[in-house]
Amino acid sequence: MASDLYRALTTEAEISAYLHRSRMAILDVLRDGPATITQIAARLGVHPANLTRHIRVLEAAGLVALVEKRDTGRNLEKYYAAMARRFRVAPDSANLTAPHKIALSFVRSELSTAVVRLPDESTDPIIALAVRASIAPGRAKAFAQELDGLAERFSADDRDDGEAYQLVLALYPGGPDANNEEEPIRLAPRTEKKS
Repeated sequence: MASDLYRALTTEAEISAYLHRSRMAILDVLRDGPATITQIAARLGVHPANLTRHIRVLEAAGLVALVEKRDTGRNLEKYYAAMARRFRVAPDSANLTAPHKIALSFVRSELSTAVVRLPDESTDPIIALAVRASIAPGRAKAFAQELDGLAERFSADDRDDGEAYQLVLALYPGGPDANNEEEPIRLAPRTEKKS
C-alpha cells in the first residue's frame, strides 16, 4: 500500500519515470493496493510483457517497490506497490533546464491518458476550459495559489467509496496571442440520443 498520501517528484529521474502514459496508468492501478504485473496488465487490458520495462523504470526511480513475493509452486508472483497515492510534479528548477515545460508535459500526459481511458459514451460530468487573458503583473502568482488551493480541496474529498475523477490544472504564460478574445471551451456530457 502507498506509504504516503502525496509525494513530490523533484528529480529529473523521478519526473521522467512518471511522465509516461503507461507508467501513470500503472500507478493509477496501484493506488488500489499492491498487484502483480499480470494483475496490472489485466486491469489495463494489455499483455504483461508490455509492462515489465515500465515497472523497472518506476522501481528504479523509487515510485514503486516490490513489497511481496509469493511462491505458487508454478511461478513466483511479485507484488508491487506505489510509494504514494498521488504524485505531484514539483521540479527542482535549479537542476533542470526547462522546468516549466516539464510541468506542461505532465498536464499533457494526464489528458492523453484520460482520452485513452474514457469511454466513448459517458453521462458523467466532464468540463474542459481553455481561457486566455492578459492580467496585471503579479496576478499569476495569486491565481496559481488559488489553483493550488482548489487541488488541495479536491484531494481532501478523496474517499474509498467515491467515484474516481481527475482534476488537471495548468496556468502558464500565453505568449503573443494571449490578447485574442476567445470564448472559453466548455465541454459537457453528451445528452441522450433521440430515437
